[in-house]
Amino acid sequence: MPRAFTEREKQLIRGRLLSVGDWQFSGHGLKKTTIEDLAEAIGVSKGAFYISHASKEALFVDVVEQAELRFRQEGLAAVDLPGPSPQARLLGVLKKALHLVKTIPVLQFLTGNSYDLLIRGIPEGRPQEHLAGDRQFFEELITRCKEAGIPIRARADEIGGLVYPLELTVRHDDASSPISLGGTIDVLLELVAAFCLGEVVIRLGTQSIPLSSGQRDTRHELAD
Repeated sequence: MPRAFTEREKQLIRGRLLSVGDWQFSGHGLKKTTIEDLAEAIGVSKGAFYISHASKEALFVDVVEQAELRFRQEGLAAVDLPGPSPQARLLGVLKKALHLVKTIPVLQFLTGNSYDLLIRGIPEGRPQEHLAGDRQFFEELITRCKEAGIPIRARADEIGGLVYPLELTVRHDDASSPISLGGTIDVLLELVAAFCLGEVVIRLGTQSIPLSSGQRDTRHELAD
């Protein structure tokens, strides 16, 4: 009968899987990485893998959340950087966030195909928990900005609704391509920053996203 692992050994296996998982998923993605690859990389059996995680998808989520923790810490730290105006400072925060999305390798594999695999391989409710963490981050960002003198007036869900599509675009943008979207992204970020500060209203389809009734006359409206 195989020897049971101690709690310390289980913690070591988990820590090593998180480390090697970051490396494997960043290089090959979720679909092409197997449990055998992960177990072999840390010198344990396939059965030992399941001591730590129920599936490779569950490990992938933990690796992504570990990467997102770094993303959030560095993004929030950018709030305290100096700038000539609140809008310039907020624009710097948004640019920093998208730069991190582009440069943290494992985040490049958060594509539609990966999401489909994740939904099938992780417990029900885990995606909702992840989204709740995203909302909590945006709420913390708003609070930090206000404390730092950047008077954000948009809600967390409004900011997320505008930033998420830009994140997806940045993940797939190739700077070496003759049709790189770098300049366009910068313009869109300026609009998002202006919206967050209540300087514009962005109309999406037939619906606008108002920030405050009573200031509409003093702002520009951007329509489709």
